[in-house]
Amino acid sequence: MWNKALSTGLISLALIPHVSSALACDVSTLSLQPIMTQSSYDVFNNSRYAATYSYRVAANLVGEDCALEVILQLEDTSRSLKSVQREALDFEWYSQTGNAVANQWRLTLTDEQPSATVQLRFPGKQWLNAGIYEGELELLLPQAADYPMIDISPSSVPVYMSVPAAAKIHYYGASQHHYDLALGELYSNKVIHSAPNLWVQSNAPYTITLSSAHQGMLRHESNNPKWDIPYQITIDQDAVDLKQIEAYIDRNASTFGQALPMNFTIGNTIEKPGGQYEDTLEISIEPHLSQRPYL
Repeated sequence: MWNKALSTGLISLALIPHVSSALACDVSTLSLQPIMTQSSYDVFNNSRYAATYSYRVAANLVGEDCALEVILQLEDTSRSLKSVQREALDFEWYSQTGNAVANQWRLTLTDEQPSATVQLRFPGKQWLNAGIYEGELELLLPQAADYPMIDISPSSVPVYMSVPAAAKIHYYGASQHHYDLALGELYSNKVIHSAPNLWVQSNAPYTITLSSAHQGMLRHESNNPKWDIPYQITIDQDAVDLKQIEAYIDRNASTFGQALPMNFTIGNTIEKPGGQYEDTLEISIEPHLSQRPYL
């Protein structure tokens, strides 16, 4: 008679809870600090980047294989500082770690690399009115709920950039700063339209200053004031009184670039001796420095 033995077995099952890297790490502090700033932006700077701000992001991470993702962004989520008139000074993100996502910069800090440098680079050749451009740079955690006890100090820093008033003037279509204007044969009331236009650029209201070596007179080659011939100049239809030591033309608006025509009118030449007549006219430009001071 066969005895049938009963075989039994047992499989033990256990649920092992997953411990996330966030919970495995002890993160006590997170900070954002400026380490290099350039407080002004030159609108005539043609470099690839006319100004750069650098910031250090650092965390106190305790634990193995810790990783903490952080986000840098401006408070208004744009990539530009703004003036009071809402003009925009654009920048580009740069860092050796992380990457740009929309208008943010995202990076991961680890226990092996607990800090990183992030830059705001401002490209050159941005035409802007003079003033202060500002924004608020924020440091955020995409998973802030995982770190209820973390101290982020500071969590944001103000960013200021001053755009100083600046202006340039030169002859339109010419690179030289000196120009010899041939007046031809002189006679009374002759109008000369052949002078080059002035080309003006200013990111603020500006003043053009003119100074005549002989106070608006063409001096005979004998250098005798007795034979002076008066002349009149108009710039952009504004008559200029050269009898003053300095004459001024004011403009109450900025300009990215404007051509200003110059015309000359010769005065009375009756009973003036023949010969060469000349004068030297110096022309300069100054922007108005009426802007809010840098904070």
